[in-house]
Amino acid sequence: MKADLSYYLAVELSKDSSVLILSHFYKRTQSGGGPPQEIRDFFLPKVKNIYYVEHPFPYATDRRSSLTIYENGKNIKQYFTPNVKGPELLFYIMDPLFTLYFLALSKTRLDLCIALDNLNTVSVLPFKKVGLIKKIVFYTIDYNPKRFENKILNEIYHFLDRIACYWADAIWVLSKKMDSARIGNRVNSKKMAKSILLPMGANLKRIKILPVSKIKRNQMVYAGYLLEKQGVQLVLEAMPRVIAKIPNVMFVIIGQGEYEKKLKELARGLKISKHVKFKGFIKKHEDLEKELCESAIGIAPYVDDPDNFTRYTDPGKPKLYLGTGLPVVITDVPAIARIIQQKKAGFITKYDSEDLAKKIIKLLSDDSLYKRYRSNALILSKDYDTNTLITKALRET
Repeated sequence: MKADLSYYLAVELSKDSSVLILSHFYKRTQSGGGPPQEIRDFFLPKVKNIYYVEHPFPYATDRRSSLTIYENGKNIKQYFTPNVKGPELLFYIMDPLFTLYFLALSKTRLDLCIALDNLNTVSVLPFKKVGLIKKIVFYTIDYNPKRFENKILNEIYHFLDRIACYWADAIWVLSKKMDSARIGNRVNSKKMAKSILLPMGANLKRIKILPVSKIKRNQMVYAGYLLEKQGVQLVLEAMPRVIAKIPNVMFVIIGQGEYEKKLKELARGLKISKHVKFKGFIKKHEDLEKELCESAIGIAPYVDDPDNFTRYTDPGKPKLYLGTGLPVVITDVPAIARIIQQKKAGFITKYDSEDLAKKIIKLLSDDSLYKRYRSNALILSKDYDTNTLITKALRET
């Protein structure tokens, strides 16, 4: 007897179905939060088997690929490959081989594969051709016409992207800007699979909102990978102005990355270290959500650079801030920035330390305005509930 999954997806799935999820990671974590984990958690109670494959990016700390097998919602087995060491290109060569190895271990026909990024999608197309995978969804979580500085690598990347777009059964995109960017980059719209919007969101069922009386009213927070393009340095540069108005202000930075050392050096150089707390990577997403719920403002100061892929995507950070009740201070780089400002759930700031400081001070010092913006943030977050968004995308697939 078919389960109610036909309600979600045109592919015929039942409680006996098998789903494959292919992804890459910066930092390995089994808890929810990122798109692959949220997709996995959505399907866990709905199908019999989930084969969850993760490949490391070349700059990941853990360089092993893994296969985690879930049966009836439970983690029953996990396999790891050896650590891969070598140039970046080697990782992209090994990924399809490790996927082949993991599919051999699964020993089953798959009803659905959700592949995050073009390499993962292309690597499983032959299995669809021979009938081992019924349907493939190409889930695009980032896109940039200039993905690599190396012109040859960039051309290979976009060649694979075109193949994935033409041969997948459906394409999920975080933003419709991805479609226009692809078409502008030689993807034939007539050959493309159906493109379906699946923006980033927050799992509102999992988040426990605190009353304003229980939060740290003087605390702002950044959560994410620490890269120069994320703009955390701008917040540090704004801090002396904020401290002058709000002496007990605290800026919590959650995450790790290649720019972390420079950020710490900048904080010391500005003599603001006692107002800045580097918390590092938080492994459990539930703990991250709790930390955010205790804060007052979420900061998303993306660098306004034409090559910043955030311009073409839909970042999850602002949605997570909204879902935890945080008004957002954000630069006008991703499309969500305009929506946040329009709904009075936060402010757009120029990429300028003085303007950023003004927006932060306003939210931290004006209690009446803060409560209004916090309420608006929680209302807006309902449009970005992860489970609702996935359900909608599956109905259209």
